[in-house]
Amino acid sequence: MTHHNCLWPHLHLQKSTLQQSTSSTKRNLLWFGNDEKKAKNDQKDTKQQSKSKMGTTATTMENFKQSQELGKKTSSLLNDLSATSVEGSAGKGKIKVIVDGQQRPKLVEIDEDYFAQVGVEDFTEALAIAMQDAHDRSTKIMEDKMASLYIELGLPSPKQ
Repeated sequence: MTHHNCLWPHLHLQKSTLQQSTSSTKRNLLWFGNDEKKAKNDQKDTKQQSKSKMGTTATTMENFKQSQELGKKTSSLLNDLSATSVEGSAGKGKIKVIVDGQQRPKLVEIDEDYFAQVGVEDFTEALAIAMQDAHDRSTKIMEDKMASLYIELGLPSPKQ
């Protein structure tokens, strides 16, 4: 029995080594077979993800650049409209209302003789007509300038 005991550790070691070797070989064979495919797929995935990230980043940067350009052009348009004076009149030109291109009132001029000749109702009606006239003209100018901006940016016109 001692003989078996001496052999037993040796056999056990050989059996254990053989099992490890066999399973290791199987793993290596399986791993090796899939390793090339996996590596290629990983490279493709990495390249696609990289391209995708680069594409997303490029798109985001382009959108940001377009937004900045739109902001500058809109700001410029608003400045132009603010500097534009539009006149509306009524009462045969005796009442004038001046607004800017954004329909903000700037000035009201009333001929003193007209004011003395008409009653309160006629005066308020003429003033309202002059204000509406100035507003309508200013709105038309603003819409035309906005349409030009849309065309310049390649966007569909807001009038459509």
